[in-house]
Amino acid sequence: MLNHLAAIVLAPILFLPPQQPDPSPEPAHQRNPVYEVALRDGLKAGGTAVALPAPTFHDGLDDEGRRAALLSVCGSEQAVNDLLRDSVTAPYILKLHDAKTADSIIRSVDLWFVVRADLNTLDPLKLITQTDAKAVEVGNMRFEQRLLTADDLKPRNRVAQLEGDAPHWFVHLKGRLLDRIAFEAVDEVMATRTDDSMVIAARVDPAFNTPGEPTNHWKNLAENGPANPFQGGVSYVKVSRLKLKSKEAADALFVEMHAAFAEPEAWFRGAPILRSKFAPVAQDQVRRLRRELLKNRPKSSLP
Repeated sequence: MLNHLAAIVLAPILFLPPQQPDPSPEPAHQRNPVYEVALRDGLKAGGTAVALPAPTFHDGLDDEGRRAALLSVCGSEQAVNDLLRDSVTAPYILKLHDAKTADSIIRSVDLWFVVRADLNTLDPLKLITQTDAKAVEVGNMRFEQRLLTADDLKPRNRVAQLEGDAPHWFVHLKGRLLDRIAFEAVDEVMATRTDDSMVIAARVDPAFNTPGEPTNHWKNLAENGPANPFQGGVSYVKVSRLKLKSKEAADALFVEMHAAFAEPEAWFRGAPILRSKFAPVAQDQVRRLRRELLKNRPKSSLP
């Protein structure tokens, strides 16, 4: 959602979690190889590897297990109640971490929030096509995305599969950061569903590292030098039915995003300029998503 579940995450946004003893996907999502790579390999850049954490919510948790998972994220019962509040302005939880490499900083994030919607009606591919070639501007940054066609993919020996219960597609992302950095990247994206959840996993596809159009690269807008290789990013979003035995959780979906990307040292000389934008971007995009979902909610379910 928010740029794969829609634009919430800048292009990839980030998180530095502990290593997972068993990074395998849940059995029902094992048919999603992009998700499997995200959990197993995380992001490798500049000789450093950052793993993505396993999802907070696992399919099949009972009511007690879901409550415990929420408490582990929120830290207190009051914070859980606040997170579940049925409001566009309900809080979200954002955790940022950095890892230094030889020539970059791996910026990472965990993001959790709750929305009200029917899981069965959420269609990430439809959302991508609706926003195709439309620019999103927030925090002095601009992002565009375009679904790549079969003709775009053929030179890279890539094939999309838009039908079926595990759609697989490729998105060309273009970004402009603080009027200083321009970047382009191609994300390979795949979605899978179960009765309890949906997973959307994405990674910058290394097949687009070599010259051609489009390609993974970045440029300093103040310089006229050649394009530089973009080391990539990886992310996944999991949307789970809360199914708690409480009025507050009716129709509630628990959204969690975990991602990481490599910010070259040359972008901002290691200063946390881009990092400081994550919270306002997250707030803007979470509220925008909630407003959009609110338009489609049955009137009988509104508070």
